Amino acid sequence: MQYKLVVLDMDGTLLDNSHNVSKANTAVIRRMKRGGTSVVLASGRPYESIYPYVKHLGINSPIIAANGALIKNPLSSEIHYSSGLPNNLASEIIEYGQKNKYPISLYFDGEVHTFNENMVKVHWELEKINARLTNKVESEKDLYKIIFASTPQKIEETFKYLERKYKEKLYITRSDDIYLDVMNINVSKGKALEQIIDMLQISSQEVLVMGNSFNDVAMFEVAGFSIAMDNSPQEVKDAADFVTKSNNDDGVAYALDRFVDIG
Repeated sequence: MQYKLVVLDMDGTLLDNSHNVSKANTAVIRRMKRGGTSVVLASGRPYESIYPYVKHLGINSPIIAANGALIKNPLSSEIHYSSGLPNNLASEIIEYGQKNKYPISLYFDGEVHTFNENMVKVHWELEKINARLTNKVESEKDLYKIIFASTPQKIEETFKYLERKYKEKLYITRSDDIYLDVMNINVSKGKALEQIIDMLQISSQEVLVMGNSFNDVAMFEVAGFSIAMDNSPQEVKDAADFVTKSNNDDGVAYALDRFVDIG
């Protein structure tokens, strides 16, 4: 089918385990762009960490950042949508994380703050972001996302607890088995995708999405066709229409060559 929009998650999907875009994935994206198919990157990462990849790939479509808390145009820097956490709920989540000794990071517009020295290194290695080590919250800034980091077992337990407690108040998901993400209730990658579909004036059936983690399932529920990576948890694979090769085996290129009329 000639899909008009392809939406790609980054870590564990478009990027290999070294956080690089392979030659095969780069080539297929550039071919799609020349053929008139729009490509959107959708990630839990902050905008500043996604932009270098967009520039490398020559993509000019809006970026979905922080799990959909921010939609921003990479050409004009226009913000199409942003939604920060309510201060009172953010304070509750941060207090809970500190009480339970989680490494915590906070995503603001243009900045990442963390209370944990080791997370400064993690953000640089993963996102090439210079996170600011701090011991207080900058309450005057819009806080897009709170991250807890821990073992898969502890993240799973905490996800179930917080998701149940704040089900009607906050959007809580996992961008990886070791990261729990907390955002505004009006935020998700799926809701951000709905907005981009409206902006482009296309139908959901003309959209193909690819992802590998729990936060991508919200996009699977919106798009006409969804693809999970072979390195995805089984729950994510079960939610998809097709399972492609892993992120280390050019799974993006393999699937797009198979399902998109690239030309």
